[in-house]
Amino acid sequence: MNISSILKKIFPEPLGPVSNKLTDELAASFFPADSTRLAHMRQACKTARRLADQMDYDARTAEKIITAALFHDVGYSEKLKNTGFHPLDGAAYLAHCNAPEDLIRAVLWHSSTPVEIESLPEIKAIYDNFPGPDYDSPIHKAVAYCDFRTSPVGESYSFGQRIAELENRFGMDSVPPSIARKTLPYARQNQQDYTRTISCAQGKSLPWIFCDIDNTLIKPGERIDRRSLNAINRYTTAGGHFSLITGKHMISVPHLISSVGEHTAHAGVNGSVIVRNGRLEVFGDTVEPFKAIEDALISAGVNYATYVSDGIWTRSDLTPKEINDFAMVGEILPKSGPTPEDKSAIKILTFSHRDQIEQCELVRNLAHEYGMSCVRTAEDFLEIGPAGHGKHSAMMQIMKEAGWSDLNSIAIGDSENDLTMFGHVGLSAVVANAAPEALPAADLHIPACDEYGVARLLDALVDSAQSGCWSIPSNWLADY
Repeated sequence: MNISSILKKIFPEPLGPVSNKLTDELAASFFPADSTRLAHMRQACKTARRLADQMDYDARTAEKIITAALFHDVGYSEKLKNTGFHPLDGAAYLAHCNAPEDLIRAVLWHSSTPVEIESLPEIKAIYDNFPGPDYDSPIHKAVAYCDFRTSPVGESYSFGQRIAELENRFGMDSVPPSIARKTLPYARQNQQDYTRTISCAQGKSLPWIFCDIDNTLIKPGERIDRRSLNAINRYTTAGGHFSLITGKHMISVPHLISSVGEHTAHAGVNGSVIVRNGRLEVFGDTVEPFKAIEDALISAGVNYATYVSDGIWTRSDLTPKEINDFAMVGEILPKSGPTPEDKSAIKILTFSHRDQIEQCELVRNLAHEYGMSCVRTAEDFLEIGPAGHGKHSAMMQIMKEAGWSDLNSIAIGDSENDLTMFGHVGLSAVVANAAPEALPAADLHIPACDEYGVARLLDALVDSAQSGCWSIPSNWLADY
């Protein structure tokens, strides 16, 4: 007897409307429109679609993967509650919809289910009726991977970000993050298989590197060293792509762009400008209410600098320290005066040190009030930008324009503004000197900036690709 038949025997009556068409509309019918669970399911589905497209599965397998990712948590719906254990309740519903057997099996056993049922004797007694999980199934692998890489509210996450979120929500030593850590080796093995398969299928033996600048590639304000330049040159000569991606304005770093090469695109201002072949263009949404935000900052006594396409402006009376903070990171100094009305504001930097807790809270609340995002880019800088936009936006656009499989990529960073990249790339890395919010988020912990961490990673990747396609350097895998 197959799984579907067993489920129908145990649960003879479907609790929801049965349909042979497992669509987004059907999935949405089980949850409120603003449901975070539905947002999670939909984002997992988007990741599954990316994965299926880049893995070049046959159409039937791809369809099953995408559908399983969309419906993997449908059992959380109050409308489908039989046992209260969502993988089982979801699989029971799919059985009544006559879903494919391997799709039902993947939902039934998805993610941490084999671990969780060991502490649920009544549920385990039901599971003893079924064949175990098919860990080699492309559907099972994909659902586990996409679920792990999606936040509870529908954001793209790295494995580390997902575990950190569980720790923050339930506690460091609680059961949920402990279970996630137990399932991590399987997820990592799938990640390794995906990156190698996609890389080889694309005919690109090395991934596209997107590298932050300050405190990652170089010390703030310093020029790039010969060791790092040699590693970048070796990497690109071997067929890899290397792009700078920074919070700084690209007009501040022409020498660095020239040093690492202008044959690939680079991005600055947290993904709001892209430089292609020496030409700078604004990319994405802008900070439309910049004047109101500036006025509010001035009223609150918070000094700021607003970035536009060709410069930086401020009406604040910057202190010598604040001017020095700009100079120390090699950023062009702000011009004194109002932001030009004919220029689009692309971010507002505030001089808000991490320890200025009340001021930082004020700035983040102000960003939220105006529907903007807010990220820390350095100890002294807290920045307001367009909602939903970040370094990841420019990174994904650059790869899209090049026709590059975007899971064949690595982002390297050190700060909060790098986190959205970590959630979208195939693999993420932080330097050992990274900020506390960035360290737990990455797949790899590489040596510090002053220990040539980026150069050493590039060399390791080139070495790993000598016999074909690159592999993940296991010696730097993060220990969560």
